Amino acid sequence: MSMGDAARPTVAIDEQLLMAEVARRYFWEGRTRVQIATEFGLSRFKVARLIEAALRTGIVRIEIAMPQAVDAELSVKLRERYGLDRALVTTTAGTSPEVIRDALGAAAARLLGDLVGEGDVLGVTSGRTIDATVRHLTSLAGCEIVQLTGMSGNLDENSVEVLRRVAAVSGGAAHSMYAPLTVSTPEAAAALRADPRVRQAYARFGDVTIALVAVGCWSPADSRFHDEVSDAHRSELLARGVIADVGGALIDAAGRPVTDFDDRVLGLTVDQLAAIDQVIVVGGGERKAPAILATLRAGIVNTLITDGGVARYLLAD
Repeated sequence: MSMGDAARPTVAIDEQLLMAEVARRYFWEGRTRVQIATEFGLSRFKVARLIEAALRTGIVRIEIAMPQAVDAELSVKLRERYGLDRALVTTTAGTSPEVIRDALGAAAARLLGDLVGEGDVLGVTSGRTIDATVRHLTSLAGCEIVQLTGMSGNLDENSVEVLRRVAAVSGGAAHSMYAPLTVSTPEAAAALRADPRVRQAYARFGDVTIALVAVGCWSPADSRFHDEVSDAHRSELLARGVIADVGGALIDAAGRPVTDFDDRVLGLTVDQLAAIDQVIVVGGGERKAPAILATLRAGIVNTLITDGGVARYLLAD
């Protein structure tokens, strides 16, 4: 709130001063209309009229300040449109993928700092936007952290490294699995799941209360999952309509799970994701808009952090 020094010329200066003083006590000092009325020897109805006049004439101006780099209007519309617990739509000075990812990561890191408590079990996947989130993460409650997918991508950006960096901030116990995201046969996946370290991480999936996950897009390709599978398997999955991956799950444009490859993946299924209390999906960029829409249709998202371009695409659906 700010008080201007110029009011309408039709309002007498004494009245302006009275408006300003009443407004100061009401808005800044938090006094009630009844208290102000007693102090000035006025009726509470007169006090109410003075406050209304102060707003109308510009003596008092109220400014609503949202968190930095968040579009409040789009955030509310997106939350309401898809029945989410919350949506954060970031604003950026540029449109490059790197700029968008950095803004999404900063917003996700702030939210995690606010949302995660010591009693939570935080699950994390990997992805370039998740990497950006971890770079911005400076404080986190001492919760347990669970790796939700096997490793993909380079050594500096895979899910084990994400887990390590989050655990370093939190100081909580970390449950990792040193295994790839995908393998070529169901037998190989079963053997890896039987490994004690991997089995321990899998055993904690059901205890995860908050999951931070990225979205991979299959058409056009912008996904580590997509890049990990063989050409033959990729063609088969695209033919089945796969458009997105989230965690270890594949989904089509309607949000339906495509389970053909589940027995060769080390990661969460759609059903396991849906069972988590709070699934935070972070992702943006024009290329990923259809994949993010499919993920919303799957009904597994509680919180979405995205950019303005994707938000407008989703609202136009």
